[in-house]
Amino acid sequence: MVLAALILIGARPDPPVFDLSDYSGSWTQFGGNAGGRKPRSIITQQNVNELEVAWQVALPEPSDGSPVYVSGIETRRGTLNLLIVSTMAGRLVAINAENGARVWQTTPPEGPRWTTSSPAIDPTHSYVFGYSLDGYVHRYELATGKEAIGNGFPALITLKGDVEKGSSNISIATARDKRTFLYMTIAAYPDPGDDGDYQGHLVTVDIKSGEQHVFNALCADADMHFALGDCYAQQAGIWARAGAVYDPVTDRVFITTGNGPYTALDGGHDWGSSVVALRPDGTTDRGTPLDSYTPENFQELTDEDLDLSSTTIEILPTFNKNWPRLGVQSGKDGRLRLLNLENLSGNGGPAHLGGELQIVDLPQGHMVMTQPQAWLDAGKTWVFVANNHGVAAFELIANEDGDPQLVLRWKSDFGGTTPIIVNRVLYLAAPHRFVALRPTTGAVLWEDNTIGDIHWQSPIIVNDTVYLTENAGYVTAYSLSTTLRR
Repeated sequence: MVLAALILIGARPDPPVFDLSDYSGSWTQFGGNAGGRKPRSIITQQNVNELEVAWQVALPEPSDGSPVYVSGIETRRGTLNLLIVSTMAGRLVAINAENGARVWQTTPPEGPRWTTSSPAIDPTHSYVFGYSLDGYVHRYELATGKEAIGNGFPALITLKGDVEKGSSNISIATARDKRTFLYMTIAAYPDPGDDGDYQGHLVTVDIKSGEQHVFNALCADADMHFALGDCYAQQAGIWARAGAVYDPVTDRVFITTGNGPYTALDGGHDWGSSVVALRPDGTTDRGTPLDSYTPENFQELTDEDLDLSSTTIEILPTFNKNWPRLGVQSGKDGRLRLLNLENLSGNGGPAHLGGELQIVDLPQGHMVMTQPQAWLDAGKTWVFVANNHGVAAFELIANEDGDPQLVLRWKSDFGGTTPIIVNRVLYLAAPHRFVALRPTTGAVLWEDNTIGDIHWQSPIIVNDTVYLTENAGYVTAYSLSTTLRR
C-alpha cells in the first residue's frame, strides 16, 4: 500500500443517490453515543455485501482506537460531516466523512510514550475532547480544531505521564441531576509495568464548570492526583476499552480495576481487582464507593496477572421487569460474570467478596481485552464477547426459577477486537480480516481481507458507511456501492 495524503479508490459511474437526510446522526464516543445508543444506518443484512472501499487516507501517525463522527458542523469549508481520529501521539485529526479530505488537525503537546485513547464529543456538538501525552485532556472547537482553554480545561489527568498511561477511551454522560461529566481513566505502560509507581484512577470532570474529582483505586481516601511516592501501594490500573461506564438507570458510574492490593475487606482503602460503583461526579464517602464487586479469587487474579480490568461492565438491556439492572464483566481469565448492577456483591453495599449471579467460561477460552457488546432484539437480550481466539454469542434467558441466566447460542473460531452491532449486523475486525456477521447465527454476510494489522481498533457505522482505522496509520471508509457519492 502506497502512503498518500488521500487515496480515492474504485472510481465508478455515478450511482443513484438516496436521500440520507433522515439518517443523519452522530457517533460521539467509543461504542456510539451516551448509553451505547447507535445512530441510524441503512446498511442491512440484505445489502451489507455491497460494501466497497470508498476512500482511504493516511494519518500523520497511527491511531489505535475508534473514530468519532458528528454531522452538520459549520466549518470554513462549508457544512460538513466530520470524522475525528485521535492518533497515538495525542493528535486529533478531523476528516470530511464524505471524501476523506483533511479539514483540520491539532499540534499535540509533547510528552513521553503514546496513547491508545479515543476522543469524545460533547452533547452540544461544540467541542471534541482528546487525551494528550502531557497528561491532560484538551478541549478543541469542532469547527476549527482550535483549543478552547478555560473552565477547567485542559484538565489534568496524571502527574506521572512517563509511568501512567491513558489507555482507555474518553466517555461523556449526563447524570440524573442534568450535570454532564467527562470520564478518563489511567493505567500503566508495559515497561516497567507492574513494577512502576502507578495507581489506577478515574478522573471525573464537570464539563461546564471544570470541577473535577479523582478516584484512586489505591489510597482511595485521597481525592487528589498522586505524584511519585504519594501512595504506599501500586498497580490497580484501569485500562479497559470503555474506561468508565455510566448507567442512567442506577445513576452510577462503573469502573473495573486491575491487579493490585484489595484491603477494603478489612476496612482499608485499596480496591484492586474489583468492579466499583461511584456517584456520577466520581466522589466517594471518604474512599468508600457506593458499591463494589470483588471475585472470591481476587488474590489469584492478582498473583497470576489475570487483570479483571482488561475489560469492563457492559450493561444488558432487558424487558423483564422482575429482574434487576444487569451487566456482564469479563477479564484476562476468560470468564464472563453476570452481575446485579443494583447490588454488585449481593450484600447491599461495598467491601464484600463474590455475589455474581452466574460465571460462564468462554467457549473460545483465553483472555478478553475487548468490550462485550449487548443487543436487545425482538424482546431477546444478547451479548457478544470476542477475543483473539473467537467470538461467542449468549442469550439472556429466565431459568427454571425465573432468574436471569446466560446461555451460549453460537461461537466462531474467528476472533477480533470489540464487536459492534448496528441495524442487526455484527461487525468484527481482526488483523487482515474485517467481517459482518448475522448476529443470531454467526454466519458471515460480508468480508474484506485487504485491511492491515489491527490492535484495539473497532469500527463505527453511520448512515451508509463504515469507518475503521488500522495499525499502519490509515482510515478506511466502506460504503454501499449503490449509495456511494464521489
